[in-house]
Amino acid sequence: MAEAERVQSHPARGTGVIVLLNCILLATNGLLSLFGPAQMNPQHPAIQETAFGAVMGWVTGFPLAFARRCGEPATIFVRAIYTWGCAMCVLHIAVAFHLAHGWSHEVAWEHTREVGGYGNGIFVNYAFALVWVADVVWVWVAFDSYLSRPRWITWAVYGFTGFVVFNASVVFNTGFTRAVCALLFIALARITWNDWRTRGYSQQEANAEDRVGSEAQ
Repeated sequence: MAEAERVQSHPARGTGVIVLLNCILLATNGLLSLFGPAQMNPQHPAIQETAFGAVMGWVTGFPLAFARRCGEPATIFVRAIYTWGCAMCVLHIAVAFHLAHGWSHEVAWEHTREVGGYGNGIFVNYAFALVWVADVVWVWVAFDSYLSRPRWITWAVYGFTGFVVFNASVVFNTGFTRAVCALLFIALARITWNDWRTRGYSQQEANAEDRVGSEAQ
């Protein structure tokens, strides 16, 4: 466990403090909006602000997908950012229901149909939130288990949540935030590619060492 907590250098750490400060500001605006009257205004700024905070938390916490037993880059800081993004996601859902749908599931379903062409897509959003919350609980309650779980589980979780985040922030988004989110996903694609190459080279080196050891015997 001590190894898993070792601080590692990663691009996410360099931007994490800025992301956290922005998320605090966005969360404050979202929380304050919940104390006002329910509305039917899908364009309310607090909805977009909390959504952007959730996206930033997910993107900055994405390095957990590359976590190994050696702890890179699975630090407490990255887990905290990932958790904060999850909290922003839950807050965003509450703010959206309060300000855009008047706490009506029927209105939310119809809005989802108008925006995405498929009303039942709202249940994908519910599943997204549940999967993210479950993943956050796992990462704090049993971190060793989290690091050693089969890779297909990790990529199923991050693949599903990433698909939803990408669609919400790039496909169905507009304006400046859409461009920012698109650039973030391009950066994630590069990080993922580099990690895959590093793993491949490491495996090749391990296989080569095993062959040398076998020949020496």
